[in-house]
Amino acid sequence: MSSQQGSHLFVLIHGLWGTPQHMGSLKESLQHYIDSKENAIFLLPSQNSKFKTFDGIEVLGYRALLEICQYIRRHNDLQECSDHKRITRISIIGYSLGGLVARFVVGKMFTECQEYFSGIEPVLFLTMASPHLGIRFFNPSNSLFRTILDPVMTVLGSNALGKSGRELFIANRYNDILIRLSEGEFIQGLAKFKHRTVCANVKNDRTVAFYTAFITNHDPFIESGNSVNYTFENNVPGTGYSNIIPRIVDLTRLDPKNKHVIENKRLSLNGKLKLYILLPCLFLVFFPIALLVNISGTVYRYFATIKYRKMIKNGNLPNEFREKVGISDRLETYVSATYESILKENESGNDGDLEDDDDLIQNGGKYNQSMSKIPTMDRNSRDKKWDIFIQKYSNIVDEKNMWYKRFDDLPFDNKRIAILKNLSSLKWIRVPIYVKALNAHGGIIARRGIDEDTQPTSLASIQFVGQLVDYLTSTN
Repeated sequence: MSSQQGSHLFVLIHGLWGTPQHMGSLKESLQHYIDSKENAIFLLPSQNSKFKTFDGIEVLGYRALLEICQYIRRHNDLQECSDHKRITRISIIGYSLGGLVARFVVGKMFTECQEYFSGIEPVLFLTMASPHLGIRFFNPSNSLFRTILDPVMTVLGSNALGKSGRELFIANRYNDILIRLSEGEFIQGLAKFKHRTVCANVKNDRTVAFYTAFITNHDPFIESGNSVNYTFENNVPGTGYSNIIPRIVDLTRLDPKNKHVIENKRLSLNGKLKLYILLPCLFLVFFPIALLVNISGTVYRYFATIKYRKMIKNGNLPNEFREKVGISDRLETYVSATYESILKENESGNDGDLEDDDDLIQNGGKYNQSMSKIPTMDRNSRDKKWDIFIQKYSNIVDEKNMWYKRFDDLPFDNKRIAILKNLSSLKWIRVPIYVKALNAHGGIIARRGIDEDTQPTSLASIQFVGQLVDYLTSTN
């Protein structure tokens, strides 16, 4: 299908505690890099913000699907919408929990909403830092800290983040949506997309570990306590980066025996005093407040979604959804009541690691916090570089790869084994990204926006993804 025959809809779905604004930097990158011939239009679903993200993947998924269906209907039904402008292609990008919501959407869009999508070609499904295998804090080194961390965080996450938290930790058999998302209509929906891609942080993602975002049972970074020495790709495809080449870790060259040296840096007296003051404040003041706010949100959303849980339990939600989708704009009240956040967003900044930034600056150039224009480049030469990269990272978890043999399997339970097996039945492009930040989870999409404080590797990440999406969506 020629992209000239219609518009290409890109749906960007944010994550837990998120808002559509979190996807703003990625949208900017896509708008900059995607070929104008794609006639790209963008939708950032807005009905699943803040506390509403606690409501569980199924309710979140129906809300997002409702917005998408309404958008397609409104766009295609406009009298001035010619055949050239009608939506004929769709790509979906999910960040964090949004990646799981996106997987629910693609399962339902071709079954319960097939009349909306029957003439639309599914092109690209992409997730960034999404916990496809759920969340669990493995402890291969048997450290005391991680021994305590796993059960404590499982209890907190399962109770302070509502139904979504219980589903992410696969807390019990009543919260098995992650298993169901890897079966039946959901895996069949994913299979319809021409390309499936995941991007995973290799370090400092405090929320979603590498293995679960990468869809693998191997995690060299957990296994080594993040002491394994990184080796980056020498020939990263893409051009026009803002003086910073994206840090794509070459997994094939990882060696558990090759570890980087961590210098012991002594804190000054002033630094020690700040640390002694900060830690008590963190654990005695800020942490209890954050926990209280999350629990309050969980309780609120529990009562706000009682009728939807009953509909899910009775099997009525899908039927009600199909009956009401597309009837009128009043549908927005169906699974999404007007809701104003009672807490302002409070995110940590993209503070850098303790390492120096000198190795990230190329040719002594001054860092430019903006989307760089792509220099003129021979299309065949550009495509060849991308072809080589895509081929490599489409087979990166092949058991024949030496890096896969150098590191041990994680001790998955039967549920995660089943999810991994089902998802691995499809072909994925898996990209391991290093973002230099104390918490790379937000940095991988420059969640706080692009300004002079944006980490160079964070900006490089979304510039890389923008060009990757352009290549995959413009290749027939």
